[in-house]
Amino acid sequence: MPSAERPSFSRRRDHERVLRVRVAGFPRRFLAAFVDRAILLGITAAVTLSAALALHLPLPHLKEIGPDLLVAGVLDTSPMALGALGLWLGLTTLYELYFAGMMGQTPGMKLMGLRIISVRGRPPGAARGVARLASFLVTVVPAGLGWLWAIFDREHRAWHDHLAGTYVILDDGAVD
Repeated sequence: MPSAERPSFSRRRDHERVLRVRVAGFPRRFLAAFVDRAILLGITAAVTLSAALALHLPLPHLKEIGPDLLVAGVLDTSPMALGALGLWLGLTTLYELYFAGMMGQTPGMKLMGLRIISVRGRPPGAARGVARLASFLVTVVPAGLGWLWAIFDREHRAWHDHLAGTYVILDDGAVD
């Protein structure tokens, strides 16, 4: 009776499996980040507006709404402006830690067909999520140069990706 040959995989060979992926380009990453920031800004604006209405505070006219209103409010230590800024920072932190770190995909990334992976090909996890979030400061503070770096980087990785050991890939392009 002929025996069927089975491929033999040692633990070492199976462990050294190579994951082939396509990295995401800057335009897609930018659009995904834009969608995510729009979601966060919308939630923050809705909560802030609801709080202002509930407290019977005067609302600014449409012509007055803009970044300068927030800056002036923060400089004047307005409780509403500081609360809105704190809410936005808190929501952004939770949003990035949960979606980007734990799930490996934010809603904006899902819409654009992107996913974040670690060097091992899995979602980054809590530790890399925290590292990625903390390194956003390094990416954004110097006039966004860390983001622009992704345009010229061979793997299209921004500074926070390099520091956290993550890659942003095309979700539909993963091939084993």
